[in-house]
Amino acid sequence: MVIAVAMGVDQAEDGYSVSVQVVDPAEIASKKGSGHAPVTVYKEQGKTVFEAVRRMTTTSARKIYFSHLRMFLIGEEAARKGIAHAIEFISRDHEFRTDFYIAVARESRAEEILKDYPAIEKIPANKMFSSLEMSSRSWAATGTVKLDELISDMMTAGKTPVITGVRYLGDIKEGKTRKNVQATESPAQLKYEGMAVFRKDKLVGWLNEDESKGYNYIKGSVRSTVGVIPCLGEEGMLMLETLRTNSRIHVNRASRTPKIDIHITAIANIGETQCRDNLGDPAVIHALEKSGEKRLTLVLEKTLKKAHDMKTDFIGLGAALHRSAPGAWARLKSHWPERMDSVPVHFHVDVKLRLSGKTKGTFLEKVKE
Repeated sequence: MVIAVAMGVDQAEDGYSVSVQVVDPAEIASKKGSGHAPVTVYKEQGKTVFEAVRRMTTTSARKIYFSHLRMFLIGEEAARKGIAHAIEFISRDHEFRTDFYIAVARESRAEEILKDYPAIEKIPANKMFSSLEMSSRSWAATGTVKLDELISDMMTAGKTPVITGVRYLGDIKEGKTRKNVQATESPAQLKYEGMAVFRKDKLVGWLNEDESKGYNYIKGSVRSTVGVIPCLGEEGMLMLETLRTNSRIHVNRASRTPKIDIHITAIANIGETQCRDNLGDPAVIHALEKSGEKRLTLVLEKTLKKAHDMKTDFIGLGAALHRSAPGAWARLKSHWPERMDSVPVHFHVDVKLRLSGKTKGTFLEKVKE
């Protein structure tokens, strides 16, 4: 058998084009290496994904084994036409586990992403997996989605899936060759950028960086990130390092028309400052907390506006109504995406600053005198 570490599905004229990235065990195990590529990409077409996978036996010398899959990529064109048929096979077949990550190839085909020759990591799929995992832990604009979560979001009333996008930066042709790792600055790199929003199983649009952050804050999946707020009464910026967050969606059923309150709590440190404010003064800290709350509220409101503009409930407001106010949901669910903006949503943000780093002051006080 050969071990598949990544799989991509693209749209074809009559069905799907499936690409599979498999590992060369001899090249990975060897300390010195023979100079051969550590992975090989097989590609076939079929009316279904399963047919394309079985057709790969005509070019692969061994059976492809999928239990160690790390990444599953969907081309943007295929995502816009619908992903349900593409993932039905991997949800049914016994070889596929559910611990791999799913991403959408933004403005490109999945097969192009799988052919990337990455720096540092020998196996491109491992690079994509670890990069997405690290980014989701340290930067709130990306997120990890696994198969069971994706299927659950597609099946849940009042909630639609959101999947992180990955795109090529630079020269795609150079990125497929060894030249991509022979220079200090790679001519082509993969970057996780934006989040793809689906209506049922079809891609309908993309969230930008701020909107992606807002979505992850509402979802409660932000573990660590950074945010920028202005200095108090002077030019310059101050960076807040978010340490942990908590999110809670509450449905107020006091009246016939329900109201939704979203409570966000964020604990943060001061990571960097261009200000001369006395960070040991409780009044200054309180003012910075209020500034942080205002900034985060603006980000959350941008995300809510994007949901209204796209008429797609990727936030999960309908699911919250379904759980907490089933009577109201029964009245609203028939045309929920179009009627979503009729339900008032209020954000309640609480930012607490814990520490200011190794020093309360800054040497900038003396430099700027």
